[in-house]
Amino acid sequence: IQRFNGKPSVGLRIIQQSGANLVQTVELVETEMDRLKRSVPRSMSFSVTNDRSRFTKGSIESVQTDLVIAVIICGLVLLFFLHAWRNTVIVLLSIPTSMLSTFFAMYLLGFSLNNISLMALALLVGILVDDSIVVLENIHRHRKMGEEPLLASLNGRNEIGAAAIAITLTDVVVFAPIAFVPGILGQFLREFGLTVVIATLFSLFISFTLVPMLAAHWLKPEKVDEIN
Repeated sequence: IQRFNGKPSVGLRIIQQSGANLVQTVELVETEMDRLKRSVPRSMSFSVTNDRSRFTKGSIESVQTDLVIAVIICGLVLLFFLHAWRNTVIVLLSIPTSMLSTFFAMYLLGFSLNNISLMALALLVGILVDDSIVVLENIHRHRKMGEEPLLASLNGRNEIGAAAIAITLTDVVVFAPIAFVPGILGQFLREFGLTVVIATLFSLFISFTLVPMLAAHWLKPEKVDEIN
């Protein structure tokens, strides 16, 4: 017996297949409902009594909000310690660049934007700027030594390259094993671990390419330190 608001009705429960995306399934069902409404008598109506995707969408929106707030706070902290808006902009540009590259890799791997992958990206906001800060600060030091912008960018990157690689690989060896945890838990954590590893490696690549290039063109000439 099925009743809706005290009136007899016909109930239909639709569950997504194992491995299917809940939000996409709900969107497809809603599209089909709109099509059916045009082909049934006006005396019939459709109502959704329970939609589990609302909780999933709410969680994803919350993580996205936290991600934006994290980027803003990260920028303020960088501005406070680096004391120059140009340096802050250069470092902050490494965050969206690394994330967009990560999104492309996730697409190739068949990953979706869910709570697990977005949580990994939110965790990475601080990690993504580590390599860029180290490289940029060393370039800044070479500029103060009187080197030309391009030469300072190349020397600053090459000099600190081994340390930046060590920083990145330390994060990789910590998070990579998470992607290979067996069982049901491993199925949930696979996207988390691989997303962190991919984004971290992209941050290293960006710090060796985009950051020196922007530093060579954007950083103002520095006062040369006198050598006694």
